[in-house]
Amino acid sequence: MNQKPRFLPLLLSLLLVSLGGAHQATAQEPAETPVEGGQSANPRPFIDVMNVTVVNVDVYVTDSKGERVAGLTVDDFEITEDDRPVAITNFYAVESGQPVDGAVETEPQEPGEEPRDPRLAPRRLTVPEDQRLHLVLYFDNQFLRPFNRNRVVRRVREFLRTHVGPQDQVMMVTYDRELHRRQKFTADMRLVSDALDEIETVSAAAPASETARRDVIRRVDQSRDLAEAMSHVDFYAKSRYHDLGLSIDALKKLVGSLAGLPGRKALLYVSDGIPLNAGEDLFYLLDQRYPNRISSKLLANRYSARTRYQELIAQANANRVTFYTLEAAGLGFHSSLSAEQGGSASPTGGSEIDIDFVRDTNTQMTLMMMARDTGGLATFNTNNITGALDSMAADFGTYYSLGYQPVQRLEGRYHKIEVKVKRRGLKVRHRNGYRDKTAEVQVSEGTLASLFYGWESNRLGIELQAEGGGERQDNGNYLIPIKVRIPLGQATLIPQDELHHGKLQVSVAVIDEEGRVSSVQQTLVPLEIPNSEIEVARTKFFVYEAALLMRAGYQEVAVGVRDDFSGEASFVRQSLVAGGRATTAASLPATGTE
Repeated sequence: MNQKPRFLPLLLSLLLVSLGGAHQATAQEPAETPVEGGQSANPRPFIDVMNVTVVNVDVYVTDSKGERVAGLTVDDFEITEDDRPVAITNFYAVESGQPVDGAVETEPQEPGEEPRDPRLAPRRLTVPEDQRLHLVLYFDNQFLRPFNRNRVVRRVREFLRTHVGPQDQVMMVTYDRELHRRQKFTADMRLVSDALDEIETVSAAAPASETARRDVIRRVDQSRDLAEAMSHVDFYAKSRYHDLGLSIDALKKLVGSLAGLPGRKALLYVSDGIPLNAGEDLFYLLDQRYPNRISSKLLANRYSARTRYQELIAQANANRVTFYTLEAAGLGFHSSLSAEQGGSASPTGGSEIDIDFVRDTNTQMTLMMMARDTGGLATFNTNNITGALDSMAADFGTYYSLGYQPVQRLEGRYHKIEVKVKRRGLKVRHRNGYRDKTAEVQVSEGTLASLFYGWESNRLGIELQAEGGGERQDNGNYLIPIKVRIPLGQATLIPQDELHHGKLQVSVAVIDEEGRVSSVQQTLVPLEIPNSEIEVARTKFFVYEAALLMRAGYQEVAVGVRDDFSGEASFVRQSLVAGGRATTAASLPATGTE
C-alpha cells in the first residue's frame, strides 16, 4: 500500500480556535474489537461510479374544509422541477402519526426486567432517519411583548405534552439582540419545560419600540414643515431597519446550522409580527400630514427587507426547513384607539387608526411569505393559539414525502418545485424549491450539524481519537493531536491498471464552550493501493492525523468523512479539555450563545 505523508497547514478563521497540522496515511492492524463490516473477501470490480442525489419534498394535502387528506398513493401526485416533469422514485406516507407500511420493532427491555414473550412484547413503528422530525421553537424577543410571548409559552407546553412523539427532537431558541440556544435538541420534555420557564423571564424589546414609535408620531404632529417631520421618520426607519436586519440574519444563521441534519425540520417562529419595510406606517403618516407632496411607498422602499426575506426563504427551502409563523399579539385593539390617544385624527382628515392598519399589514405580510413559500402555515389576527398549534401538529401527523432524482445537476442553482394532486378539490402545500449542493458543501454541513447538535451517523465505521491535555505553546494555547481511523474494507476502491483507487473527503471543525466555531477545514485524500496488496489492505485502516491548536478549556471536535465513489458519509464528534483530561459531551453546557 502506498503511504504518502504530507504536511497540510489548516488555518481557521477564528483567532480563539485555530487548526493546524498534518495528515498521514498509514495502514494499521485491525483493532481488538473489529469494526463492523470492516472486511471484504473479494476485490470489487471496475465500475463507473455515479453519485445519486434524491430531492425530498414534504407535501401537505387538505380538502375544501382544511382537513388533512389521507389515503393517497404515489399515482395521485405529479412533480415538476423548473417546469419539467420528473419521476417520483421515493414515496413515504404518514397518516394520523403512523407511517403507512412502516417497519415495526420490539421496544427494548429495562435492565433486570423479566424476559418477555416475543409474541406479547410491546411494539413500535420505527421512523427512518430522513423522516424524523426536528422542531425548533423560536421566540423573536426583538419583536415581542412579554405578555404576548408568555401567553404563547403556556399553550406551547400543552402542545408538547400531546403532540410530540418519542422519536421527535425539540430545540428552544430565542433572539435577544443575538441568538441564544436555550435548550439543545432533545426528546426529554422535562428539559424543554425548564427552558420554557427560562424564556418567560427574558426581557423583550417590543414595548420600547412601541414607545419610540409613539414618540415619532408626536414629533411629526408637532413639526413645522415636511423636512422636519421627514427627519424624525427617516431616523426611526433607519434604526428599525438595522434591528430588522440583525433579526433576519439571526434566523438565517440558525437555518444554515440546520442544513446538515437529516429528516424534516420545522421552525415555529413566534413574534408580534416582523416588518417587511421598516417604518412603512410612519411614511404613510407623512402622506396624511402633507398630502400631494410625498410618496410614502417610494420612501418606505428604501428600507425594504424583501430581498433579505427571499434569501432566508431560499435558504430554508435548500435545507428542508418549514416555517410555521405565529403572531403572538392575537386579535387586539389598536394603540391609536386607547384613551390616551383618543383615536386621534389628523388635520387632513386621516386617522392614526389607518396608520395602525398599515403597520399590521406590513408585519403580517412577512409571516405569510415565510410560511407560504416553505410549505408551512401562518397564523395572525386570532387569539386561538391552540388552534394554530393543532394545525401544525396535523401537518406533522399526516403528510406525504415525495422523492425524485433531479433532471439536471447545476450545482449552486436554485430550482423551482411544483407538486400537483390529480384529484379535484384538494389543495397542496410544499416548499417551492431547493438548491443543488456540491458534495463538499454537504460534508461541511454534516460536520457542522454534528458539531452544533451532537448528531452522529457512522455508516463507514470511522473512529475519532482525540484526547485532552496537549502540548502547551508559547502563546498559551495547546496543540491537540487527533486521529481518524477509517476501515478500508468500507471504502470503495476501484481497480485501474496496477492500482486500486479510492477518494475520501475529510472535514474537521471545532467549537469552544462559548459557542465560537472554527471554519470547516476540508482535505481531499486520494487512496492508491497496489493490486497485490488489496486483500490485506481491506483488513486494515486508513489513518488521517491532524493537530488542533486551541485555547485551554472545553472543546468539541467534529469530523466528517465522505467516500466520493460510493457517496456514503460518516459524521462523529468528541469532547475534550485542552490543557486537561478528556471529557464527554455531557460536560459541555446545554445552553449558550451562538
